[in-house]
Amino acid sequence: SGQAADGGSSGINAEYGGTEGCIFTPVPHEIKGSEADQVCLKFFQGLKGNKKTPNFNDPEQIVQSCDDMTSQINVILGYVKQVLSGEVAVDKEVGRQLMEVVQAIPNLESDTITNMLNSHMQDLLAVEYLTYLTRQQLAIGARINQIL
Repeated sequence: SGQAADGGSSGINAEYGGTEGCIFTPVPHEIKGSEADQVCLKFFQGLKGNKKTPNFNDPEQIVQSCDDMTSQINVILGYVKQVLSGEVAVDKEVGRQLMEVVQAIPNLESDTITNMLNSHMQDLLAVEYLTYLTRQQLAIGARINQIL
């Protein structure tokens, strides 16, 4: 959350011996972004004051994202249960949005998802290994240059 304001000059111009100042008027605003943007902003906000380089493949980050998603699903589930029990009136717009979300979920078998995750993990490990090898080659090259 933040504040927005519009500034304007006020007072008697300095050319005429007066003083000049500024008046700030609050401006109503709304910050919009996609869910991915919000996740990234939340991640970077957590790094505030942290001197350590962030690790974007950190399992803790993945667990935190899963926990956030689980809590959001629980809120939606609670709302649906309240609507079904009659405690809350039906909101057609919320129903449409929930239907869009459900329809956007790909229909994949758990084996397919597991294979996709394993393949992605193997790719990440290969990139990490190649990065390590490149660093070692650069260090060896630097040492050879120092000797020569």
